Amino acid sequence: MSRTRTSIVLLLIAVAIVLGWRFTHKTPPSPSPDTAGTTMSQLDPKPASPPTAAETLLEGYGNSSTPPIEDLRKIHRVVTGYFSLVKDPGRNPIGGIADLSAALRGENPNREVFVREGNPIFTSDGLLKDRWGSPLIVHPEAWRQLELRSAGPDKRPYTEDDLVLTPTGMQPPGR
Repeated sequence: MSRTRTSIVLLLIAVAIVLGWRFTHKTPPSPSPDTAGTTMSQLDPKPASPPTAAETLLEGYGNSSTPPIEDLRKIHRVVTGYFSLVKDPGRNPIGGIADLSAALRGENPNREVFVREGNPIFTSDGLLKDRWGSPLIVHPEAWRQLELRSAGPDKRPYTEDDLVLTPTGMQPPGR
């Protein structure tokens, strides 16, 4: 009788182990015909990372419901934030649009990414662009003081329709 009892107890333990394993180990879903050949990382993409502070400041950039000068003001706010965080005067001065664009993408002494590569604010060449798709023009006027210029709707710089923002964030008189 004790041999039968031992066999029953061992059988119950084995069943409990199998059931426990079955309920704690989930099997991956079998691929449906429309996902055949798709990897698991493609089925379950990583959630998008939240926007950077600069990207939040740039929300609505190029929106046709806002005046175009607002785009330059948004860039000015980001540049002001950049200069308040990146303080090494001996390295990476901003000499033009290529320098500013690279610095905002993280090519700065702090390696701080302000605007991620691939953001629609950049041209395919990685330069900051205006709402009409032309690269912005950056004129350094003094240390940490940049004039920002958009070529405007005609996409030709230094014409009457250009938008200009001084280093103080104001439009020059007569604009």
